[in-house]
Amino acid sequence: MCCRCCGETQRKVWVFGLGSLLLVLGILIVVFWPAIADNLVEDGLTLKPGTDAYDSWLEAPIPIYLSFYMFNWTNPEDIRDPNIKPNFVEMGPYTFLEKHKKENYTFYDNATVAYYERRTWFFDPEKSNGTLDDMVTAAHAITATVADEMRNQRKIVKKIINFMLNYEGGKLFVTKPVGEWIFDGYQDNITDFLNLFNTSMIDIPYKRFGWLADRNESLTYDGLFTIHTGTDDISNLGRLTHWNGKAETGFYKKPCGVVNGTTGDLFPPKMNVRDEITIFATDACRFMNLRPRGTYENHGLTATKWVGTEETLDSGENYPNQKCFCDSERFEECPKTGVVECKACRDKAPIYSSFPHFYLADQSYVDAVSGMKPEKEKHEFFLAVEPTTGVPVQVHGRIQINMMIEPDDDYDIYRGVQKVLMPMFWFDQYAELSSELASKAKLAINLSSYGIIFGSCLIAVASVFLITGITLTVTKKWVREIPEDEDILTN
Repeated sequence: MCCRCCGETQRKVWVFGLGSLLLVLGILIVVFWPAIADNLVEDGLTLKPGTDAYDSWLEAPIPIYLSFYMFNWTNPEDIRDPNIKPNFVEMGPYTFLEKHKKENYTFYDNATVAYYERRTWFFDPEKSNGTLDDMVTAAHAITATVADEMRNQRKIVKKIINFMLNYEGGKLFVTKPVGEWIFDGYQDNITDFLNLFNTSMIDIPYKRFGWLADRNESLTYDGLFTIHTGTDDISNLGRLTHWNGKAETGFYKKPCGVVNGTTGDLFPPKMNVRDEITIFATDACRFMNLRPRGTYENHGLTATKWVGTEETLDSGENYPNQKCFCDSERFEECPKTGVVECKACRDKAPIYSSFPHFYLADQSYVDAVSGMKPEKEKHEFFLAVEPTTGVPVQVHGRIQINMMIEPDDDYDIYRGVQKVLMPMFWFDQYAELSSELASKAKLAINLSSYGIIFGSCLIAVASVFLITGITLTVTKKWVREIPEDEDILTN
């Protein structure tokens, strides 16, 4: 339409009408878009078919790596000399690409979903420092387990056990390839004998020993998880309600035995960066509390770091609320701070967990052996999570597995040995958000702001229209006056 052909009234209608329309539209967007954007983001984060969160939850969209660092015991022959500390040399890392896939999942009407998770590992030689054929010497786990289980039995029973250990393959230590120590497992005479003997007094529930034997590609090893989908309340997204169909683990007294926290791969949006977060560690059959400590930046995202602290692996020595994590009947038998007992969870084996190199643990554990060099940068357990979306940006799940060796005069193998917590290995489960997923997270974070900016631009444009219209009205210049000479020429 040619504005030169419009009359004053038509021009006013166009200017004030369009200006008013843009103004109303801009105000509506500024007022209502933030809530609409939040609903769109939250809807996309819930676990339900068709959302990005659902697809990422079914199968991890980013590479996850599991690195093992093995401790090679170099002087086992000196274990009976109190003047010589057991010496350990760290070997590795031996790195595996880890694949996660949720299977056999069932959604329930109460906004929960139950599922199994199949984890598969593939050795990555390029990210490793060594091969799976590297030989490692460590304490003989089966012998240590049998001796510990039978420690409080009658003398006659222990004599029988001592005879069995001496003649059926019991050992103080053993040397095996890294691959057998981790996933492959190794054949062991004492294990074969106990399986053949088939006694309920000594429970050895495997035919080959390896720290993760029978776990690679297993569907059921980690158990059955039941979590909130967030469809009824987004603040519950990812929170565990049951593990193996139970609300309690059965391994610790309340409240330590309660199934609590998340599995570590799913968090609700709008996290309070001043609160602790809780993750559930199936390997330890327990939850762990992490505290906020600083921030971490990656791919343009600013994440809050939640880290393992002195309290995380305390058994009541410094934090009384953690006392129920000690499985011993007498408190003085509980491990010192920084080390937790995992016997009940790990088939009654004398297994204890800590942070790598006894980081944040009582100094006595570091001093009892040689070769430990705890460092925050290398050994800190942390999750960096973008709090607005609840998206993990980087994860370093670092835990060390230790085995207790102690003297017992009723067993020839352990007569006169030092009592020491032997570091066996530590692992680092590592993952980092990809740039593509980071871009999606930034879009979700800024979606509300984008709408406000667009609405503000509309208001600004509307203001120009309205101010122009008011100015033209006041100055009475809606129709340009034609000079006489111009009028004569046109006629």
